[in-house]
Amino acid sequence: MGRGGMRSKLDAAFKACRSGAAVVIASARRENVVLDVLAGADIGTYFPARGTILRARQHWIAYTLRPSGTVVLDSGAVAAVKTGQRSLLPVGILGVRGEFHSGASVRLVDSQNEEIGRGLTRLGSADIARAAGKKSDELQEALGRSDETVVVHKDDLVLRD
Repeated sequence: MGRGGMRSKLDAAFKACRSGAAVVIASARRENVVLDVLAGADIGTYFPARGTILRARQHWIAYTLRPSGTVVLDSGAVAAVKTGQRSLLPVGILGVRGEFHSGASVRLVDSQNEEIGRGLTRLGSADIARAAGKKSDELQEALGRSDETVVVHKDDLVLRD
């Protein structure tokens, strides 16, 4: 039996669906509600498993960690990371909000503040701010080092569904 408002029930259903489970939200006051749902009765609201099923680590990044800040992406970076094939590089960053260290969870948003995804950063907020918009060959001057050119690696990034 769920407690809280409908928003919390919908959030829980969404998370379960991203993990590969189908969900039914129905009244627990109804007698034999679970048996009726399992028998295929048309009660409640059904949410099928959807999108790409998240592995445990991805689920942890997307839903368990509380973001420490926000990284604002330009349209090119949004398109690149949405393919799921690309890591986030400094050249595609417009700015950063909040203070955080390397390894922190951050929200990735477009220029209209729409969340694209979440990820774990390889640079802190100060370094991201200095490196924002810079190409690889400019990073040595901006950061004083060129050892890390990826802000969020594709393996540490979870896109919104």
